[in-house]
Amino acid sequence: MGTDREKLVGAWRLVSFESRRPDGTVVRPWGDDPMGICIWLENGYVAAQLMRPDRPRFASSDPFTGTPEEMQRAFGGCIAYFGEWEVDEANRRVIHHIHGSMHPNMIGGDQVRGYEFRGERLVLIPPPREVDGGTVTSELAWERVAETGA
Repeated sequence: MGTDREKLVGAWRLVSFESRRPDGTVVRPWGDDPMGICIWLENGYVAAQLMRPDRPRFASSDPFTGTPEEMQRAFGGCIAYFGEWEVDEANRRVIHHIHGSMHPNMIGGDQVRGYEFRGERLVLIPPPREVDGGTVTSELAWERVAETGA
């Protein structure tokens, strides 16, 4: 494969999501087996869905109803968005320009992630976050499930 952009094109399955606290402790915010897929198309479109595998089921099978508590637990353990993407190979960053998201504040913004290829895996690195007065860093590891074009 050639450029990093060409290497990214395809569908990738989330295999781990780890965060490192300021004291060095590693935590897995979405458990040992997070679920997710990110699909980068050659034509510049992206779709990503990530979720905790242990989100409780709703009492109702109707996807448009649920108690406030059910909805809070479901929303709090899931991220989904789509838009367009580009790669800044010089700075090893992938940029997602968000067109639609389950989190309305993301719409119209960008999600910027550092990236590294480690063997057959892709590792995305979100910007560090301040949590309880300390800096938390995270890494999300992905495995390719399919190559795809436009």
